[in-house]
Amino acid sequence: MRRVLHGMTGVDLTTIDGIGVETAEIIHSEYGTDLREFPSESQFVKHLRLAPRQSITGGKPQRKGKGKKSVTRTGQALKTGATSLRHSRTALGAHYRKVASHKDSATAVFATARKMAQYVYRLLHYGQAYVDEGAVAFEKRYEAARLNRTAVTADQLGYKLVPKTAAA
Repeated sequence: MRRVLHGMTGVDLTTIDGIGVETAEIIHSEYGTDLREFPSESQFVKHLRLAPRQSITGGKPQRKGKGKKSVTRTGQALKTGATSLRHSRTALGAHYRKVASHKDSATAVFATARKMAQYVYRLLHYGQAYVDEGAVAFEKRYEAARLNRTAVTADQLGYKLVPKTAAA
């Protein structure tokens, strides 16, 4: 079935971790291969209802009342795929675990599904292939960014970070 979908559409959505043949079928049945109706990635994600709601009017944030809480069929399929990444040794799995360590698992599923939707948009709109960097590379990149943020904060406060040396 994967080869049939690839032959019909010219792209293979199953290369994205967490997206199986069934999810790819749902995405292709809903949107096909043409995403011209969504000029930007953020509009596609918002259409899937995987973007956080930000109610701001008059420059002031409003209380989040009742709104459209249900996700679309494609969004629900991506959330299901994101749930399966909890223990995977991939970059998306590492992203899930990073978010879950700071927030709860529901937020981690939502954030990972959002990231998967971004990859789907890039693959269908630009033809940009998804390449998994792996959990180890993701963690290295995250730690480097964290160290850089800490160094910038220390510099702003007038301090200089010095790495620990091995005990003599």
